[in-house]
Amino acid sequence: MNTLVVLDTSVIIKWFRQEEVLAEKALALREAYLDGRLDVFLPALAIYELANVLRYKSELSTEEVAQAVESLLDMELEIVAPSGELIRRSVEIARQYDETVYDAVFVALAESLGAPLITADEVLASKMAPLGFVRFLGTSELNEG
Repeated sequence: MNTLVVLDTSVIIKWFRQEEVLAEKALALREAYLDGRLDVFLPALAIYELANVLRYKSELSTEEVAQAVESLLDMELEIVAPSGELIRRSVEIARQYDETVYDAVFVALAESLGAPLITADEVLASKMAPLGFVRFLGTSELNEG
């Protein structure tokens, strides 16, 4: 059985912005997925966040942003639609840890799947450390695939 993992947008963006810090670790996760060693789950929100981050990269045309998002969709990752329970838990986590609901939805999804969340956001990983399943990309043992 493959390892399940939730990746947040800070990791996914490095698949498209390979000059970023920790990109090699993010690419190793993508490779593990493509090799069939990892099952990657994302909340639907991640698709919009990716498009939004890329939209602000002035060197990318609208078409290039659209192609990047389409390539992510073509990978057939497990994209999880919003649900009442997921949103409710996201709000609870956001309030408990003083975080945005946007970030908390990744945490809530990982919790619901019993899977680790890997993030390149060191502050988020630190805030969520008490939960025990949020890992910083720079130190995650899953990076090696």
